[in-house]
Amino acid sequence: MAIAQYRVFFDTSVYIAALLSVKGAAGELVRLAEAGVIRMVVSEEVITESDRVLVVKFPGLIQESRKLWKHLSPEIAPDPTTGQIKPFLEKLPKGDASILCAAHLSKVAAFVTWNTRDFMAPGVTSLVDFPIVVPADCLKLFRKWMEQFLE
Repeated sequence: MAIAQYRVFFDTSVYIAALLSVKGAAGELVRLAEAGVIRMVVSEEVITESDRVLVVKFPGLIQESRKLWKHLSPEIAPDPTTGQIKPFLEKLPKGDASILCAAHLSKVAAFVTWNTRDFMAPGVTSLVDFPIVVPADCLKLFRKWMEQFLE
């Protein structure tokens, strides 16, 4: 019996954290994605935003980042339409609204971020039907999801 993959939408902050430190929970999530244990889902906005941040803050990591993106081969979420993104714009800045809306359209199991100020602000979680969590909590959710296959 084939087991469905646990699909997780990675926000820019988590991808960059994993790039900077493989020892943390974000790095562990990337390792799980590399191993094919979870399915990494991102939007074009996440990839573009990652490049912008790296160019300014960590220019020495740009080539490593591009190699990692190619190696991970994440699932690319569909870009939201103007109508789809509208309710998200009421709660979030444009870039974050686009990212969370793309995750919503992708029907992922979880959205993982270090941007708790914006994505965990009052009213934001009501826009989606999946948990918005930090990397350590995403690992806990994944472990709980796996329990059904170990019984």
